[in-house]
Amino acid sequence: MKSISSYLLLVLILVINTKGFSQQKTQVKWLTVEQMDKLYTKNPKKILWKVYSKDCHYCHDFEEKVLKIPAIATYINQNYYPVLLDAFDASPVTFAGHTYESKDKMNPMATHLLKGTIKFPTLVFVDEQLKMLNFLQGYYEAPNIEMVLHYFGDNAYKTVSWNDFQTNFAKKK
Repeated sequence: MKSISSYLLLVLILVINTKGFSQQKTQVKWLTVEQMDKLYTKNPKKILWKVYSKDCHYCHDFEEKVLKIPAIATYINQNYYPVLLDAFDASPVTFAGHTYESKDKMNPMATHLLKGTIKFPTLVFVDEQLKMLNFLQGYYEAPNIEMVLHYFGDNAYKTVSWNDFQTNFAKKK
């Protein structure tokens, strides 16, 4: 009887641990501007800025329902330096040898990236030479985000029109 109890206890512990692991979501490994700047200096690669507001309900939903999907989070982590940027943190930001200082209550880097168009969440795509490729403002569903991530991350934007890429990407899925 004692060995059966021990066996059941062991099985219960294994089930609980397995369930805990299966519930863990893959997450984007968000960097600060400073962390990204150090990594970029050593090894330039594309940058994905997520500009958000702490009070933005859509920003939170977008993070939880779209960016934590394992395929999306893994792709971001492998192909971009993902940087989380609070639009209302007005602290000075130094990146690529330039210091951005706030002239109002907005984050100076957010002001620079958004070019005066404030809407949250915003994803900003920047290439390895620090050229802004494009930005998406607002909440987008996972299939759309995944497609855009691949369009820029796989360098398809250099050789394929967006319309052709959409058609081909949909066929692959």
